Amino acid sequence: MDKKKRAGIYRIFEVLKRVKKLWEKDINVYFISGMCYNCSVFDKIVLPEGYKKKYIEWYVPIPGQSLQEYVFVMAKEIDISRPYILIGYSFGGVIVQVMSYFLSPIKTVLISSFKRNEEIPMLFRAAKRTNVADRIPMRVYASTELITDLFNRFVYNVPTSELAEVMTFVDPVYIKCAIEQIVGWMPENKCKHLYHIHGTEDQIFSYEHIRNAFPVEGGDHLMVVKKADAISTILSGILLIKEN
Repeated sequence: MDKKKRAGIYRIFEVLKRVKKLWEKDINVYFISGMCYNCSVFDKIVLPEGYKKKYIEWYVPIPGQSLQEYVFVMAKEIDISRPYILIGYSFGGVIVQVMSYFLSPIKTVLISSFKRNEEIPMLFRAAKRTNVADRIPMRVYASTELITDLFNRFVYNVPTSELAEVMTFVDPVYIKCAIEQIVGWMPENKCKHLYHIHGTEDQIFSYEHIRNAFPVEGGDHLMVVKKADAISTILSGILLIKEN
């Protein structure tokens, strides 16, 4: 074998070794939080060995920006050159489902969210019919302390002070757009390898309407913080499932 052929074969082996090393690295697991919450809500979630947490945070939308356009911008944070997994909590669950329409994650996991028309709460349907997001004056959206306090007390039954560190994304433009999108979004059931973890006491997406989900007994809509151990156990099992 002449020197040129040997050199060519050597280069091929070097490329294959680099590719093998790349794929042996940890699998990136991208987390997107719920409306108004930063990704520190996932800090207590523990992943199995071989998986690495990556957080994608919210940003203030551009006026007139569609949900698809918004999601495209968030998706730029994802390294698609290597295998990855998407996990979304609440409104973040909507985002990862939309991402899966044009990306190819190994799997997509929802926490305290919805994936079928039948799982959409009646309150969301009413809000969509009455176009409530546009009826609320912008000054109300700007009253972020009032909104967060009411929401936390009457939905989560906890004082806002307990959630101050995680409920930090309260820009009024973002809140208005988020409400419009979450009440108006209709699932298209396009996700491959979709998994769902849901609390039996969820105050927003009632468990009785949820189908094909891993239950967390006693878990409410904030179980991602309150029951991180239970979620970590279920999530570990999901991540280790081999997909065809």
